[in-house]
Amino acid sequence: MSRVSLGVREVSVIPKEEAKELLKRLRIRPWQLPWIRSSDPLAKLVDAKPGDVLKIVRESPTAGEFVVYRLVVPG
Repeated sequence: MSRVSLGVREVSVIPKEEAKELLKRLRIRPWQLPWIRSSDPLAKLVDAKPGDVLKIVRESPTAGEFVVYRLVVPG
C-alpha cells in the first residue's frame, strides 16, 4: 500500500467579512462547515479561536493545491 502525503502549504484565519461572503456564496450556515477543534495543532499554529474560519491550502497530487475551510470549535 502506498501513501501520498497531503502536506499543508498554508493555514490562515480568514477575516469575518470574508467568512460571511464565503458562507453566502456556498449558501450554508457556519455550523455546516467541517469542524476543527481549537486544540488541533493547525488551529494552534495560527492562534485560532472558536468561531473563526480557517482556510487550509493543501498539496494535491492531481490538482496541485486544494483549498478547504474549517470552522473552529471549542475543544
